Amino acid sequence: MFSSKKNIADGSTYSQCGDANNAFKILTSFEFILILYMMREIMGITNVLCQALEQQSQNIVNVMFLVYSTKNTHSKLERKWMG
Repeated sequence: MFSSKKNIADGSTYSQCGDANNAFKILTSFEFILILYMMREIMGITNVLCQALEQQSQNIVNVMFLVYSTKNTHSKLERKWMG
């Protein structure tokens, strides 16, 4: 089976197997998945704002509305997720 020496078949050691198992547990944990989901939502909202701000034809009133709207959406998500 495994030994402290390298496994001839795949080059792994006990330490590497333990590291891989720990990484798998963390990556599949509820907290990690929730954080990824929240980041995806926030980045999507922020991307809409960034795309709009990159347009040359923006006026200051429209920019202020976009910033307010993005901030409001972020606040709603925070209240929804954090209780």
